[in-house]
Amino acid sequence: MILTITTDGQIESFQVDSTFEPGKITYQDPTTASLVTVYYNLNEVLIRRTGEVSFQESYIPHQRTMGYYRQEGILFKSIVETHDLTVTPDLIEIGYRHQIEGVTTEKIVQFRLFK
Repeated sequence: MILTITTDGQIESFQVDSTFEPGKITYQDPTTASLVTVYYNLNEVLIRRTGEVSFQESYIPHQRTMGYYRQEGILFKSIVETHDLTVTPDLIEIGYRHQIEGVTTEKIVQFRLFK
């Protein structure tokens, strides 16, 4: 799988080994010692990461949702405003505004499932 993360125009791309089953993708985070599970259907994506840095966030088009990050025992609340969500057999793409601890970023996350 190819994972591409764009944060405020800065692009990072990673090729990661993943397991796939309908509605669920699991992979090792390429930047931390964490396992990431992506649950999805046509109109919602939930991302859960466990390990060194844990978080859970839900992405629903045109809605504001709350999530959390936990690092070194400290819990941070996050706010996600999803403006674009595409789910196809070979691509999941999420465009959203992310706010945590008063810092707001624009992000696009792509999961390219097949080459």
